[in-house]
Amino acid sequence: MLGRIEWLITSLLKMAKLDAGTITFKKNEISVQNLIQESMQPFEIAMELRNQKFTTHGEKNISINCDKKWMEEAIGNVIKNAMEHTPEDGSIRASWEENPIYTEISITDSGEGIEEKDMPHLFERFYRGRKTETLNFGVGLAFARLVITSHEGVIFAENVKDGGARFVIRFYKMVV
Repeated sequence: MLGRIEWLITSLLKMAKLDAGTITFKKNEISVQNLIQESMQPFEIAMELRNQKFTTHGEKNISINCDKKWMEEAIGNVIKNAMEHTPEDGSIRASWEENPIYTEISITDSGEGIEEKDMPHLFERFYRGRKTETLNFGVGLAFARLVITSHEGVIFAENVKDGGARFVIRFYKMVV
């Protein structure tokens, strides 16, 4: 429990610094494939214990301009959310693609999906949906959104027609 409280305090301090504009990102071109793989590493053992399958799909040469450390934590929070809402023997899929307008990363789980009444509040600080674990503080998705929007990106969630939830992250390309 002390570890969870320490994580909460650290996350809230990071969010306050982002809100205040005191963070300077060290942006570089980062491979999306490597970003996804490194973002999910902290959850590999938990996924193995739950017998959850994590798969990836996307071209190796796609990259985004971001601060690797901050973006890994943001995407890791989305993956952690997917893991928590995926049943045992379920699956989580991370995919990415690029087009002339944006680079998109999506994280899809095989859980029950998101209740419609929770959908507008998912990215609010301290919001916990009805299907959320009791030890959840409700800051992970809010933190992810704050980091992603600080990198000129957007994040949104939707339910998948065949079941589960999908989180979509888009980084739009600048038009000159």
